[in-house]
Amino acid sequence: MAFLTSTLAHHDTPTLLGLKGFAVGSCIFIAGSMVTTSTQVVPALLLASQQKDTKSHSSNLESGRLTPAALSASESKQMNLNPAAALRGSLDTSALSAGSGYKVAALQFTMISKTAFATQVPFELLTIIASGFLAYHYRSSSLPASIWGKWAAVAGLMTAVFPLTGGMMVPIDHKIARIAGEEPPVEPYEDAPPDREMDRGNTENFIKQWGALNTIRAALVAAAGGVGLWSILE
Repeated sequence: MAFLTSTLAHHDTPTLLGLKGFAVGSCIFIAGSMVTTSTQVVPALLLASQQKDTKSHSSNLESGRLTPAALSASESKQMNLNPAAALRGSLDTSALSAGSGYKVAALQFTMISKTAFATQVPFELLTIIASGFLAYHYRSSSLPASIWGKWAAVAGLMTAVFPLTGGMMVPIDHKIARIAGEEPPVEPYEDAPPDREMDRGNTENFIKQWGALNTIRAALVAAAGGVGLWSILE
């Protein structure tokens, strides 16, 4: 079997070799991005969500709604939550000047979520296509399941990311976006002062839940990359 696999590798066309390299490289890139988000960005956002609002900024949040309006463009530009904040246990002064607290964390999370969607989803889809084609090609060539099955597993693991993301993580994205004021509330709010303590607690809990799910998602992608690398090296 090892001889057959070795012979196959030598007869792979440049296109097949390129698809293999892309699939594995894409998995490594996506998994690395997700791990970085869970281990560095999420802790910084949690730290921000635990901060109290500054006095000067709190007056701007008294909009008569439970969910305050979004920050102005100039205030949004001042936000600067980076992974180093989690390591040193403090926030940058630029984040503090924007009126720190759950609102900054929610806004930052929303921007990160939109960026991740634009940069990761295309690679995920292309990886599924590439690994699925490799599985189909090797199976149609009457090669053993030990060869094409690995690439089918890569496609399956990457496909499993989508129900996890869409079914469990996207709803959390929308909840945090509503807290940030980036999306309209589900129901009209009565004329009442904003309950910032409740929103602060919800923001922290939502980010924790999202971070845990993102770690599971990263494990799926890393497993897909590992299986693909195993198939190349075997």
